[in-house]
Amino acid sequence: MLASNSLSYDVFVAPSKPFAAPPPRVGDPQAWDPVTSTLISGARDAVLVDALTTVPEATALADWITLHQRRLTTIYITHGHSDHFLGLPVLLDRFPDARAVATPATVAQMRSQTTPEALNIGDRARYPGQIADTIALAEPLEAEHFELEGHPLVVIETGHTDTVDTTSLHVPDLGLIASGDVAYNHCHMYVGATTADGRAEWIAALDKLAELNPAAVVTGHKDPTQGNPPTVLAESRGYIEYYGQLREQGLADQELFDAMVSRYPDWVSRQQFLLLGITGTADDPPGHSAIPPSDRPS
Repeated sequence: MLASNSLSYDVFVAPSKPFAAPPPRVGDPQAWDPVTSTLISGARDAVLVDALTTVPEATALADWITLHQRRLTTIYITHGHSDHFLGLPVLLDRFPDARAVATPATVAQMRSQTTPEALNIGDRARYPGQIADTIALAEPLEAEHFELEGHPLVVIETGHTDTVDTTSLHVPDLGLIASGDVAYNHCHMYVGATTADGRAEWIAALDKLAELNPAAVVTGHKDPTQGNPPTVLAESRGYIEYYGQLREQGLADQELFDAMVSRYPDWVSRQQFLLLGITGTADDPPGHSAIPPSDRPS
């Protein structure tokens, strides 16, 4: 746990987990990349950033939070990808005084991800018996910041990165950014669904975070053996730029995949769906839409 000015933070990393899907054409066996939750603690209270996915993950996270002996007041959800919020029912049951919040745009994305149809063809199909029976959504946060024991926690709107309407959370008194999926840490990034315009927006979001000159950046997905250095912002930027260069060359799927893995051989989660996107074939993860044909590698 790292501390400064009476605040501290700690990071829980849920390891990579297999999901139900046919074998991929390229890459590692189908598995979701490691996901993080960040606990920001004051003297008495704490705020959690993101809530993981499955009941077993969220249960382990709740036990870990309890060990910190703080009153959990707030759970902030960075964006509307379900792997960052489906654990909410478990956490809100364990910590009934906590309030789950997100920007109004993120709440709208959460709602679209959790219709019965979306869940049944998506996360419930990926993780049979592991998704909570009841679904909890965050409350819309209308302000640009909230507080932890008088310390501001600032919402940074980052727009379209690995999905639409993403955010990060900045804790100025710690020099900390909990980036959500704006940045990744030595973990292959979900670039397969991007377009050239989308990649430009994503790079602009990374530059926006870098301008804050953080001392630490906790990413939404990371290699569990890595720390939380601010260099992940530049590394993520370079990854997206290199991927864009390969896309412009019109490489076939296997060539594109191999080139990225060769450039980043030590990064975890060499997953087809991350690098090639959702192509509409049988080996896609359940519940995803295909990437635009106009931007798909030939």
